[in-house]
Amino acid sequence: MRIYPLTQFILVIIAVSVLALLYFFYPASSNSFHPDCIFLKLTGLYCPGCGSQRAVSALLHGNFYQAINFNLLLVLSIPFILYSAFVFSWNVFSENKLSQHIFYNPLFIKIFLAAVILFAITRNIPRQPFTWLAP
Repeated sequence: MRIYPLTQFILVIIAVSVLALLYFFYPASSNSFHPDCIFLKLTGLYCPGCGSQRAVSALLHGNFYQAINFNLLLVLSIPFILYSAFVFSWNVFSENKLSQHIFYNPLFIKIFLAAVILFAITRNIPRQPFTWLAP
């Protein structure tokens, strides 16, 4: 079964809208039904994604500084997420298809992976200034 690009686009818009409404009206910092981090529960360590749900809720409420405190990596990744969303949208509605060269560049992948690993390690160091990276 093939899903056509416009159908994919509509499904993505619906899914993102529903999640945005959920995180806006039921912020992760004050509601317990949001899923907990399995890695944190098993190891007691913060993964690179810990605090992302609270960061998204904070961003949706316009609290950029609080979002940075919850998960700096997510906030720094927003330009890449927006770029990817733009290219996806462009390709749905345009004859001239764009490709996301940056995400297929081996150097970018290595740098981003190294940044994620470094972020995961440094946010678990129990000393200042590294504790600022913990959610």
